[in-house]
Amino acid sequence: MKGLLPGYKKCFFCGPATGGLGLELKYMDSTASCEFTAQEKFQGYHGMLHGGIVTGILDEVMWWALFMKTKKICATWKMEAEFKRPIMCGKTYRASGQFLSSTHNMYYLSAMIEDETGKLCAQGKASFRKTRGFTMNEIIEQLDFRGVPCEIRSIFQSLEM
Repeated sequence: MKGLLPGYKKCFFCGPATGGLGLELKYMDSTASCEFTAQEKFQGYHGMLHGGIVTGILDEVMWWALFMKTKKICATWKMEAEFKRPIMCGKTYRASGQFLSSTHNMYYLSAMIEDETGKLCAQGKASFRKTRGFTMNEIIEQLDFRGVPCEIRSIFQSLEM
């Protein structure tokens, strides 16, 4: 299965109209990924993308890789990031996240951001736990399915109760 993933309407990272990054994530071969151009308005200093934004992008691709693998709504429990090279505003990068393993109620994932030449700029790993307090329908209602292929859309439709 492959294709564009929906964006969560109110998400800073993947929401299409929040004034945030508006990442368009794709899923293929158990990997959630996106290409993005670092915008100047999100710089920390001296033209570099803020480290908090970098960490958030890593978290975002891991979350989507986890959801597509498990079909569970989870939240980041613990995350670690390494910054290898500056991510410069105005340049294009590729972020990708992959599911690694799970034990009981904990899920483990990794992610990386590479530049246009394939050089590693940042990487991270995280553990996630299942979230409580809302239903799958409440989440699905907030997703923007514009441009999402039928194959991906049908996964979400099968989860609605």
